[in-house]
Amino acid sequence: PRSAAPRAEPSRMADDDLVARLRRGLEAKDPSATAQAFVSIDPVTPLPLPLLAATSNLLSLHRHNTAAYSAFERGLALADGPAALVKAGLNFNALLYACCREPSMLPSARTAWRVLGEAGVAPELPPLEKYIGSLLESQSYDDAFGVFLTAIDASLSPSLKTSAALVGCCAAEPRLAQMSFAVFSTVKAAGGQLPPELARGLARACLREGTLEQALEAHDAAIAAPGGGWDAPLASSLAAAC
Repeated sequence: PRSAAPRAEPSRMADDDLVARLRRGLEAKDPSATAQAFVSIDPVTPLPLPLLAATSNLLSLHRHNTAAYSAFERGLALADGPAALVKAGLNFNALLYACCREPSMLPSARTAWRVLGEAGVAPELPPLEKYIGSLLESQSYDDAFGVFLTAIDASLSPSLKTSAALVGCCAAEPRLAQMSFAVFSTVKAAGGQLPPELARGLARACLREGTLEQALEAHDAAIAAPGGGWDAPLASSLAAAC
């Protein structure tokens, strides 16, 4: 008697159907269908790197943040280094922005930022500023300043809102006076002005952890800023330090 042909395992057949659904969702640019198919596929099922990159890209842009990172993570485990993800078409900047939409995903954002740098991908300003905001919300001040410096090195100009948020850190953490003053100097060199209350806070922090010259410069900026004016207690502290 002729032996019967081997049948595919039901789980394999189901995964093959889900992968087909995933491809159809991507072709239709349907993020909901794509996300539903992707999260239903067995995590051990091998998927081509370009398919994972395309999945991550579409889901990142349409707020399926956790699934977008999961697709990236699976791709990272398969890739022969971060450059392979770039070659596969992964949009690192979109992924970084997606990871910063949810406070609980900050560890994922950190990984995305690290791998972005390892892959040699140039950061874009919107996700970079979003990442700075996430770091500040978690009080990861030093990391936030480090990202700001990366922006400057990449010839990017963070917004006045982002710069003000960074300078404002020194009110709670005077040890950050030097880094806050560096941001203040960048804003000033670009012709911008910080709100007077932030400039005064910087002046106080510089009196404690910076230099008198820095404190005086920040104080002068507070006076010159719209809505600014003379702050008698701060002026007395500056005079006493002279």
